[in-house]
Amino acid sequence: MGGVIARLNAEYNFFDITGYRFQTIAEIAEYSQYGAFIDGKNDLYEKIVICFTPIVSKLGNVIIAQSIMPVICNQMEQKMEFLLDNNIKKIVLLTSQINQNNKIDNKKYNTLQMDINSLNTLNFDVIPFFKIKNLSTDSKFNTLDEYIEMSSFLQKRQTANAQTQYLQLSKNNILVGDCEKSQIEGQFLKWYCFKFLTAIFSGGDDYKYDISKIISKLGSKIDNQFRNLKNFIDYANKNSIRQVHFVTPTDEDIIESDDEVENINDAHRLPEKGLDTTGRKRYKTQKKIRDTVLANCNYLCNCNDLKHFYFEATNFQNYVECHHIIPMNRQEEYWFTKNVNLDIPQNIVALCPNCHSQIHLGSRSARLKIISELYVRNKAQLLSFDPDLTLSLLASYYNIGLDSESEEEKECLRRATQTVDEKQRNNTVRLTRN
Repeated sequence: MGGVIARLNAEYNFFDITGYRFQTIAEIAEYSQYGAFIDGKNDLYEKIVICFTPIVSKLGNVIIAQSIMPVICNQMEQKMEFLLDNNIKKIVLLTSQINQNNKIDNKKYNTLQMDINSLNTLNFDVIPFFKIKNLSTDSKFNTLDEYIEMSSFLQKRQTANAQTQYLQLSKNNILVGDCEKSQIEGQFLKWYCFKFLTAIFSGGDDYKYDISKIISKLGSKIDNQFRNLKNFIDYANKNSIRQVHFVTPTDEDIIESDDEVENINDAHRLPEKGLDTTGRKRYKTQKKIRDTVLANCNYLCNCNDLKHFYFEATNFQNYVECHHIIPMNRQEEYWFTKNVNLDIPQNIVALCPNCHSQIHLGSRSARLKIISELYVRNKAQLLSFDPDLTLSLLASYYNIGLDSESEEEKECLRRATQTVDEKQRNNTVRLTRN
């Protein structure tokens, strides 16, 4: 337990744990191996809930949903809005080893990454106790379409994930939950509640939610977790839980800083962390690098063409925003596996607000189109610090399932190349005329 305490103290500025134990026999019975909580007043939060994956588990089986759902269920029984309450800090410690090397395949989107995204979507901080290669612990789902699409992608790849097809959107924007009666056994109920809660937090107020079909099939088998899920759905359908579609996407996983940087092009510059407003340490991005990138591109969107609309910013230049092509939520793994700092000009482009919103919040086809264009246009500089980067791998960083060397990937690259060439020709003609 000492290592876990040290990890928490290192990750947050409001922890100063010198010892850890359950206070009563009731707490031991209530939380077992799955989780614990620190209850009391502190500077930032009313209560801190800490969940663990089993410290001793079968290699390759992290069983996140089975580990975390009992704690979520217990907390929701005490307070229905537990997952929504910003006064409660929610943390998951990944204390299970993934395999002997703690390494997952970086060429394939997998169920572990999806579960991590789900935890972040449910407003949990995810802290790995072991270093895990090729895994982001800071990414989440931005929209319900994104979540369902990635679920379907995994379902087609692995028949073991077939239950995912029972999350269906109706024509009137109602997410309907269903399952086969034969599936209602074992750990399925915990798994299903975890998935449906993720869907609710991905969809927010843009949808309504209905699990009446599966409730009727459960009959006497309905447990506390499904009962809590049903109660939360009733609450979500009547109250505002959160809006999904922001005008401008927010990067919650980074902190902009104004530190002195000697060589902004040094891909092996040590990434530094600072504290965000929640008291957690996050990776910094440097204002100097941002300003340099925007000036060098003459304040034009990386996808600029004759159709682009700009408005004048307060500095009298076109208003554009910086975007890290390989998202900063992959910084932990890139430093661990490649000794690469992602906050470098080679990984940053200027995007107008429309393109920036599209890459984060658009439909699958819209996001894949702009990601493909950025990959083709900036391929040389991207491969300069990550020679292994493919379009399919980059797409997976945005929760898009794209099989490597598939016909779809080849077609995306062909169309993006054609688009880039056409825009370059048109822009050359425009400059010549001017």
